[in-house]
Amino acid sequence: MIRKLFDRVFKIRPEDNVPEDVAANFKHNVVVNTLDLSLFFFSDSFWSINTILPVFAATLTDNPFLIGLIPAVINAGSSIPQVFMSGRVSKQSKVLPITMKLGFIERLPYMFMPLLALLIGRVEDQVVFWLFFVLMVWRGVTSGLIGLPWQELNARVIPISHRARYIGFSRVAGQITGVVGSLISVYLLGKYAYPTNYAIGFTVASVGLWLSYAALSRNREPEFRVRAHQETGTLQTEPGTWQLMKQVLKTDGNFRRYLVSRSLGFIGNMASAFIAVYALERFNLGDEQAAIFTAIILITGIIGYVVWGALGDRIGPQKAVILSFAAWGLGLLVAIFSQSIWVYYSVFALFGLYMSGVNLGDTMLIMELGEEGLRPTYLGMARTLTGAALLLAPVLSGWLLQNFNYAVMFAVSFAFMLLSTIIMGTVKDRPRRPLV
Repeated sequence: MIRKLFDRVFKIRPEDNVPEDVAANFKHNVVVNTLDLSLFFFSDSFWSINTILPVFAATLTDNPFLIGLIPAVINAGSSIPQVFMSGRVSKQSKVLPITMKLGFIERLPYMFMPLLALLIGRVEDQVVFWLFFVLMVWRGVTSGLIGLPWQELNARVIPISHRARYIGFSRVAGQITGVVGSLISVYLLGKYAYPTNYAIGFTVASVGLWLSYAALSRNREPEFRVRAHQETGTLQTEPGTWQLMKQVLKTDGNFRRYLVSRSLGFIGNMASAFIAVYALERFNLGDEQAAIFTAIILITGIIGYVVWGALGDRIGPQKAVILSFAAWGLGLLVAIFSQSIWVYYSVFALFGLYMSGVNLGDTMLIMELGEEGLRPTYLGMARTLTGAALLLAPVLSGWLLQNFNYAVMFAVSFAFMLLSTIIMGTVKDRPRRPLV
C-alpha cells in the first residue's frame, strides 16, 4: 500500500513536461534525498537552534544578546555566503561533486560539539561559550557555502510540477525522525547529569550526520546544459557576476518586493531564539523541557508539511508563505498573553506550522522568481541580500530585552511579521495548472 501510494503521488504524466533524464531517476532521487534530509533532521533535533542550543548557551551565559546571537549567526552564516557561490554553481554541468565536498566541510564543526560539552567544569564557562560561538559561526558559514549547490541539485533532480509534493513528503519523513531524535534527547537530558547529557546527545547526532552524507552521495544528477551568457533586459552577462545581479535588482520589481518582505520577516523571527528560554524562566521548568518543545515543533511540522505539500502545487508557494506568516503572528500573540505552560505549548505548535510553511513555500518561491538559467543567481541573491536582517535581529531583540521585557520584544516581532505579510501579498509566483 505504501509503495502504491508513493507511485501515485510521484507519478509523472506526459502533460507535466518533465525532461526524460530527470523523469527516469525521479523516484530514486526522491528516496535518497528524503533519507539525507531525514537523517539530518534526526541529528538537528539534538542541537536545535530554536530550543536546545539557546538553552545550552544559557547555561554558559545570562547575557540575552549573546544567547540570541547563536541562532542569528547560524542563520546569517547560512545565507550570506550563498551569492558568492552563484557564479561557480552556474557554470557546473553537475553540482553533486561540489555539494559533496562542501557537505564534508559543513559537518566538521559538529564533530567538536561532544568535546566542547565535556570541557564544561574543566575550564571557565566564558571560554566554553566563545569556543561554542566559534563552532556556530563555522557551522553557519559552511551551511551557507553548501546551501546554493544543494538547492540547485534539488532543483535539477526534482521537476517544478512535483516540488511541493516532494518537499512535503521529505519534510514529513524528516520531522518524524526529528521527533524520534527529540524524544531520545528528552531521555538523555533527564537521565544523565549536566554536561554529560549534552555530550552524549551531540555524539548520537554526529553519527546521524554522516549517514545523511552517505545518502546524499547517491543522487543521480542529469547533465545540465550550461549557457555561457544570460540575457537580462538589454544586458548580456555571465551568470553569477555582479553586473548581472545589479541588472536583476534594477529590472525585477517582483524580486525586490520579495527581498523586502523576507528581510522584515527575518527580523520578525527574532523572538524564536527566546521562546524556549522564556518558557523555562516564566514557568520554572527544567532543561529537559527544551527537548519537549523541540518535539512539539517537529510534530506540528509534520502536520504542516502534509498540509503545505498537498496544497503547494495547487495554491503556489506565495500563498503558503503568507499563511505560514499568519501562523507565527498568532504564536507571538499567544506568547505575549499566555498564563500557563499548557497554553504556551501552542507557541511551539504554531512555530512548527510556520517553519514548515516557510521552508516549503520559500524554497519553491525563490526557484520560480527568475528564469531557469538564472536560478543560481536568484537563489544566491535571495539568501545573501536578506542575511543582514538575520544579524540585525539579535541586536534588536537583545536591546529590547535589556531595556524592556519579553512582552515588548514579542510585540515588536509581531509588528515586523505583519508588515512582512502585507508586502509578501504583492509578490507574484508562477500560475498553477489545476490538479486532477
